[in-house]
Amino acid sequence: MEKSKKDNLLNKLIKRIKETEKNINKANQIDRKHFKMKVNVNKLIQIAENLKTKEMGAFTDKNIIIIHNGNPYMTYILAIKAIFSDTNLEICVNETMLGTNSIIVKIIEEVLKELKINIQVTVLRNLDTEILKNRKDVKIIVLQDKAEYSRLLKLKMPNVCYKPIYNIALYIDDEEFEEIKQDIIKYCDENFIEIEIYDADNIEDAIEQMEADNEGEYALILTREKVDMNKIKELKEKENIDIYINKNVISELEERVIKTKIG
Repeated sequence: MEKSKKDNLLNKLIKRIKETEKNINKANQIDRKHFKMKVNVNKLIQIAENLKTKEMGAFTDKNIIIIHNGNPYMTYILAIKAIFSDTNLEICVNETMLGTNSIIVKIIEEVLKELKINIQVTVLRNLDTEILKNRKDVKIIVLQDKAEYSRLLKLKMPNVCYKPIYNIALYIDDEEFEEIKQDIIKYCDENFIEIEIYDADNIEDAIEQMEADNEGEYALILTREKVDMNKIKELKEKENIDIYINKNVISELEERVIKTKIG
């Protein structure tokens, strides 16, 4: 999609979000009776503004179902990503924050209709696996839940893959980091981010475990030990593992989803 068309779409989206702010807040209030996450309309607007100048990684398939844990910002970013990629997208949130996710997608659908863009973006409450077995044209991407990915594999679903780019692998080796650790855990819990905490004898063991287990997660290491940065650089280049030392990059996860090619 040309930049002028992207900017026009984003401007229309910002306008509709402002117009429907009360409805978004109302849906979020209902969702918050069951979930902790508060959705900020100003953040939705800011994400759209930022996308006018940022390069967005594309979807590589034309018909995709994405399963994720229900973060509405994630739904929002993925929907815009789909439009820019000329991809039909179905987003399955397994009933998590369903009201907020649904109203965000409804706003996007209204903008697509207004601009006469023939892209389908929808929210699914749950997957109907029997129907999906006959849909050879669609690729299923599990963005977070590895148990769900394993379940779909056992059901012999076609064209399914696991890409946990919105997950965290965490190793901490000093009690001084305990407060930061708890803050990270709380943030992940409130924002539907899966986190795996590694238990290792030392940093070398932790890195080896992460190297063996990592399937696309952000890997965070908080340590007082000296770290071989050449080893970290080598892992990033050869294994495509994003390992960060003594840097809290939790807030950068949405940026990662924006930039990463998915397919």
